[in-house]
Amino acid sequence: MSAAEGRPRCRWGGGGGGGEAVLRARAEAAGYRRLLRARAAEVEALRGAVGALHRQLEGLRDRRSGELAKYQVR
Repeated sequence: MSAAEGRPRCRWGGGGGGGEAVLRARAEAAGYRRLLRARAAEVEALRGAVGALHRQLEGLRDRRSGELAKYQVR
């Protein structure tokens, strides 16, 4: 505690300006959380796109194997 002020001293910034540093750190952390949520949404969207492409590829493989069997019979 600061004897002159009669209140605890802030660890960040040494006194009166510490609250601003805390607010800036919180705002920065909130920005990173927003960025993380945006990237997580992008990852999920890309996973969905990859799954759709895999299903499309399997359909093409099935169709081609059927055509190949038909040509082999001829």
